[in-house]
Amino acid sequence: MIKLLISIKHPSELDSVIRGGADIVDVKDPSRGSLGLPDYSVLREVLGRIRGMGIAGVEVSSAGGDVEGVDPYMEYVAYAAATLGVSYFKIGLAVRSVEDARGVGLRVSGVLESFSGTKLVLVGYADFSRAGAIEPLKVVEVARDVGADVVMIDTYVKDGRTTFDFLPRSYLESFAKEAHGNNLLAALAGSLKRQHILDAIELGFDVVGFRGAACTGGRGGVVSEKLVSEMKETIRNYAR
Repeated sequence: MIKLLISIKHPSELDSVIRGGADIVDVKDPSRGSLGLPDYSVLREVLGRIRGMGIAGVEVSSAGGDVEGVDPYMEYVAYAAATLGVSYFKIGLAVRSVEDARGVGLRVSGVLESFSGTKLVLVGYADFSRAGAIEPLKVVEVARDVGADVVMIDTYVKDGRTTFDFLPRSYLESFAKEAHGNNLLAALAGSLKRQHILDAIELGFDVVGFRGAACTGGRGGVVSEKLVSEMKETIRNYAR
């Protein structure tokens, strides 16, 4: 069954995400970009509260930012997140060349090799032309080359347009198939609406992610337990 990822910006949103039935709690700061790097204190508190709840099966991912080039700071960020015990560490490849993407990926994967519990997620952008970045299918190649675990499609600019406004279903299906052919999990996000859950399932994705559609007040609002629960029920109904 496809996993439901819900992004939160503050620990106060955690209870709604957990009670709503999300499989992955994604921590990021939406004000800092598509994959905005969260404050260390926020990530630490979220992980601490989840451990305190004693809930089995809930995973935590952390955004590492929209990375525009090779920079040593990424190694420190990855180390900090992995040390805290995140299940996934995501970086957006907002780079102009495959070579730079490999350079970024290799630096981060080299750090995470010491942390068997943390998977590396490389993110490509559906609106890659607007971002001046490499296209998502190239991200699959890079992920294979650097030993990543998951590839994801998101949108770089958050203006209400979704991944489906930029990429045809055939491209998304190819992305998922290429990922699986290279032993990678495939995740789909990008200003998606609840109805896109069925698209993600039918196209073969393993994870579907939301922020704005799970919030009262949009991306900058607050996560709603009711909206998360409705998304989870959509997945369960399909499985049944």
